[in-house]
Amino acid sequence: MGIVLNAVVILVGGLFGNKLQKINAIPTNTTLGIGIIIVSLVSFIENMYNVEGGRISSSSLLVILFAFIIGNKIGEVLRIESLLSNYSKTNSRSFNAFIDTTLFFSVGGLQISGPIALALNGDNSQLIIKCVVDIPFAIIFGATYGKITALSALPVAAIQVVIALITWLSAAFFTPEMISQLCAFGYIILFFSGFNLLMKESSKINNINMLPGIFLIIIFNVFKDVVERIL
Repeated sequence: MGIVLNAVVILVGGLFGNKLQKINAIPTNTTLGIGIIIVSLVSFIENMYNVEGGRISSSSLLVILFAFIIGNKIGEVLRIESLLSNYSKTNSRSFNAFIDTTLFFSVGGLQISGPIALALNGDNSQLIIKCVVDIPFAIIFGATYGKITALSALPVAAIQVVIALITWLSAAFFTPEMISQLCAFGYIILFFSGFNLLMKESSKINNINMLPGIFLIIIFNVFKDVVERIL
């Protein structure tokens, strides 16, 4: 239910936002970028750090840094962002908008933890929270980019289904620590989506190339779990 509801929210929000174009109620890229950066920073800190006895600590910082640096390098070698761009023969604004909106709705922490919670516990609550968070952004993206925003609902839902299926098949490996790391890394990618909206074309960072870092986190945690079981 949560996956379908989230897709509907993005679809309806995108279409409603598109209507705002006709009355010139379109927010600027600066407004949208700052909003994304605020959401990603707050959510990253929530997933990354613990406060105990008045002290802030994190046991996952090195893992995240390793995944970020190595994952980004792998993405650059594989030229992931360039390959995605090549799917558009004209490299049109609509295609870029579709990639931007799909990436925004697909890499946040709730996009990862929501399907995991659904697969492990049948819990839709995190996906419902994601719906609430996505509503204003779907409208803003729709007002900024047009109807193409609504189409991003399809890959977002497909990715959620894949995450839920993988989780269901390998439930024993998905520890709370691993879920937090995946969410934190997702918000790093999301942060640079907002950052890119504030920058000129020459200063933008290819955040799609960071995606391999997600798989590095999974591989690390699975390897760690296997080693701990052997020892």
